[in-house]
Parts: sequence; structure tokens; C-alpha cells
Amino acid sequence: MPRREAPPIRIALAGAGTVGGALLDLLDRERHALLARLGVRFEVVSVLVRDAARPRSARLDRARLTDDVDAFLRAEAEVVVEAIGGTTVAGAIARATLLRGRRLVTANKALLRAEGPALASLVRAHEHLGAALDLEAAVGGGVPVVRVLRDSLAGHGLTAVRGVLNGTTNYILSQMERGHEFHAALAEAQRAGFAEADPSRDLDGTDASDKLAVLSWLAFGTDPRTLRIRTQGLAPDIGARVAAARLDGRVIRLVAQAERDPDGHVRASVAPVALDPTHPLARVQDEENVIVVESTSAGAITLHGRGAGGDATASALLADILRSLPHPARSLAVA
Repeated sequence: MPRREAPPIRIALAGAGTVGGALLDLLDRERHALLARLGVRFEVVSVLVRDAARPRSARLDRARLTDDVDAFLRAEAEVVVEAIGGTTVAGAIARATLLRGRRLVTANKALLRAEGPALASLVRAHEHLGAALDLEAAVGGGVPVVRVLRDSLAGHGLTAVRGVLNGTTNYILSQMERGHEFHAALAEAQRAGFAEADPSRDLDGTDASDKLAVLSWLAFGTDPRTLRIRTQGLAPDIGARVAAARLDGRVIRLVAQAERDPDGHVRASVAPVALDPTHPLARVQDEENVIVVESTSAGAITLHGRGAGGDATASALLADILRSLPHPARSLAVA
């Protein structure tokens, strides 16, 4: 007797921009491999966009498009993927999803900084209905740091998290080290899909600060809403700083770091730092991210991978979606 095929996992996707579009492409590209390897199929039942009437790629089924948030939330889906950014609409979607006992997968570090603890409370209150929150894609792109902090290093006495968390600025700095001028490097990052049309959140350090706040929450239990992070982005003098560092045999990286002292206080900062080229944080090039997690029992663990661009974030979103399935990639329970 032929094996009965399992029903598809239904996905509602909020956002069809760089990240959402990359996820749709990834699901389509990997559909045969996922079916063969894991025996699962995915069906995208609804896609929330700002303007459903606007011409779009042929890969988007227009019958699935909506610009009505309420209609989107009514879609029958096991997993809701939030990839629209911002906090207002994204927050409404996140809260409604968890209240309905559904799994929320998000790439939104700004939302998690603003509402992470509140969303975690909703998970605890409604997990008996199936509510869950997965957030690997919010920090580090393809670097699985959330899983490491929550699963692998839980109970290891974490003392510090340091990293290059913004792929856009790292791409720009890498290009400047090769002799490119700042504005030319930024334009190239935008052409390559590593920078938004408005890159201000990347350049002023806000993006890295949001990610550091989320990592500090996961590592130390600090409230991301109230954690003070001294933040400095790429200032107008960055060209001179890169040139001076080169003469000194060093490289500039936008370093985000949070340290917990023995009394439990967490000091956090984001700033350009001149590093020796052999330093773990100095070795990343272009859109790459690197994160070093320090603990009393496991020492320093370094994680490295692509951190910018739709493909890297989409791969993290898919990894979180797969955690909802009854196989070893189980759900991340956010405390």
C-alpha cells in the first residue's frame, strides 16, 4: 500500500521584500530536497504586502497576496513568518499570532528589542495552544548564534558576547581597506543587495545596537528595552580612521560587545574599533558576521558566516520553520 503523503505545512508570510522574496525563492528551490530528505511540503497560503495591486514577480501567486492585515491573520497557517520590519504592524502581527497559539518566526531585531520580553510572556501563556517564537534570523543572518546561546551554552556561565553584527558596514569597511572611497563602497553594497536604499540604521549603529540588545537578552537575561548601549556608527571621519589604521597595521571593524561583571551588571557598546588583523573579529570580510561568546566553563566560542543579504536571512528563517517539525530540529522555547 503506498505511503500516505503528509499534509503540507502552511505558511503565512508578512513581507515580500528582500528577505521575504528570498525566502519564497528558497522554499521553491529546495522543495524537492525537503520532501526527499524530511518528507515535508510547504504551502504559502498568504503573503502580506503594502500594496497588493502593484506589479510583482511571477513567482508570487496574486491570489495569495493581501494588503489587509486582518485578512492575513485569518489565513489558516501553522507558521507565521514576519519579515516586514518596523514595530507597529509587525508588533500587531506578532501579538495576534501568539495569542492564537501559532508559531511566529521573525527576522525583526527592532521588534524583539522593543517587545521581546512581552512576546516571550505570550509564548509562555499560550504554548499549550502551540504558541512558539523563533528568532534565529533576527541576529547574524546565517550564523546560528541564537541556538548556541539558548541550547548549547545554556548554564555555562556566559560572561561576554562580542561581534561584528552588521554586514552592511563590514562590507563598506572591507571595500575601503581595498582603497575604495566611502560613498563608492556604500553604492556597491547597495548594488550587491547588502544595503538598503536608506542605510541610515546600518551606518549610525542602530542595527548593530538592536542585535546586541537581543543577544544580551538571550545571554544574560537583560531587558532589551532598558539596556543602555553606547552607540557610535561610521562617522564622517571613518575614511581617515581606516587610512590611519592601515598605516598602523590594523583594520577597523564596527564592534558590538556586551560584558557582564561579577556583580551582574552588563556594559554594552557599539563602535568602530582598530584591531590587529589576527584578532577573531578582524578576520571577517565583506558581508560576513562573526560572534564570539565567552563563558566561564566553555571558554570562547567563535561563530562565523554570512550576515547580510536576503539569502543569508532566508536560510535562517527556513531553519526556524523546520524547527516546528517533529524531527531533531525542534522548536526553540524562549524563556
